[in-house]
Amino acid sequence: MPTPDSDEITALLHRWRNGGSKDDELALFTHLYPLLRQLAAHRLRRSAPMTWQPTDLIGEAYARLFPGQRADFRNRQHFLAIAARVMRRVVADHFRERGAEKRGGAQAPLSLDELGGEVDVADGGSLADLVEVDRLIDELSSIDARAAEIVELRYFAGLTVPEVGDVLDVSERTVKRSWQFARAWLHARLEPGAPAAGT
Repeated sequence: MPTPDSDEITALLHRWRNGGSKDDELALFTHLYPLLRQLAAHRLRRSAPMTWQPTDLIGEAYARLFPGQRADFRNRQHFLAIAARVMRRVVADHFRERGAEKRGGAQAPLSLDELGGEVDVADGGSLADLVEVDRLIDELSSIDARAAEIVELRYFAGLTVPEVGDVLDVSERTVKRSWQFARAWLHARLEPGAPAAGT
């Protein structure tokens, strides 16, 4: 994901947080919109058969990101991480409201093979719907918050390992190690009959 005007976005976030003008708010939205659109498009590609367009998801997410009070976004990277989490929540809430908590609900299943890369997953691995994965990421966050953030940024926001390292200000090696742990943990939790974490 490209990172245009990172310093400018960070400056606008700080100005807006500290009581900037309407012009500052408009400039901030103008700079953030391409980032939000990329996140929304990636998120919706993994949420078929949702009929939303990226602009629909952006509208819902923006209302949660900027609910009237001045949110404390430290910089562009921090905003991107929070935006990825908010979009995950918006989509999961959408399916929860339609009774999709049970496996086999009206949404495309998540294949563990799609979690990609460093850990081998057996062919024909288990499937879990997005609502279940949303719940598991919250559970993972209580065990390893960084690993949960990396899943959000890699799988849900579509960032590469170097981009995740930039957002979280950690080395690529750290990202890869946490990503490997997260995938293995999710795999164990999603496998039928898998033991509870920590057993």
